[in-house]
Amino acid sequence: MRRVLLLRPTGGPVVGADLLVTHRVVPVPAALAETAAYTAEGAILVVSSLNAVDMLSDAPEGNLLVRPFRLVVSAGAGTSRALEAAGVAEVVTPDPPGAVGILAELARRGESGRLLWPRGSDADVAPLSELASRGFEVTAPIVYVKEPLTALDDRTLSAFRAGEYDALAIGSLAALDVFLSALGASAARELPPVRFGVLGPETARLLVARGFPEPSVPAKPLLTDLIALLKEA
Repeated sequence: MRRVLLLRPTGGPVVGADLLVTHRVVPVPAALAETAAYTAEGAILVVSSLNAVDMLSDAPEGNLLVRPFRLVVSAGAGTSRALEAAGVAEVVTPDPPGAVGILAELARRGESGRLLWPRGSDADVAPLSELASRGFEVTAPIVYVKEPLTALDDRTLSAFRAGEYDALAIGSLAALDVFLSALGASAARELPPVRFGVLGPETARLLVARGFPEPSVPAKPLLTDLIALLKEA
C-alpha cells in the first residue's frame, strides 16, 4: 500500500493519507457584517466551502445561515452535511459538485434574482461573472482569507525529503506553493520521485504547465477518491 501525503490549505484529515495543512483561515469582520445586513427573504444562498459554513455559523452577528433564504445551494455532499448540522433545514446538493454543478443546478431550475455567495479570498470569480451574465443580482463578500503558515511540520517535511512518501495529493495549487517554499524547491525535478494527484482536470492542466508530470485525477472531485486512486496507482 502506497503512502500518500495530502496538502490542503485548510481542513481536517482524510482517511488513508498523512495531512499537511499549509494555511490558516482568518475571518473578515467587515464582510461578515455585510453578510449579516443582507436581506435574506427571497434570496438564494450559495455556500461553496466548509470554511464558509464555519465563518457564517460562528459570525459575531450570530448564525447567518439560519435565515429565510428561499433556496440554499451547496458545493457538495460534505458542505451540505455541515450546513444541516449548522441548522439549515433544506439544502440542494448539485451533481456534479463544485461551481460547475451549482451553475448547472441554477440553470436547470430556471432561477434568477438576488443571490448571495460568501466566499474565500482565493475563490474563482468566473462563476460570479457567469451568474451576472445570466441576470442574477450577485453579492459575493469575501468573508475569509487564507494566510500561508510561516512554518510547516518539520517531521513531515523531513520524511518527504527522505523519500518516505510514494504520492503527493495536492488539494490546491496554493498549498503546493507553500509546500515547495518550505522545502526550498521550485520545480518537480527538485523533489523525490512521487506520483502526483489533483482533484480536477483544470488543476491538472495548470500543474503540467508548471513542468510537473501528468497527475492522477479522480472521476469525481473528492479527496477520498483521489487518495484511493493514488494508493492503488
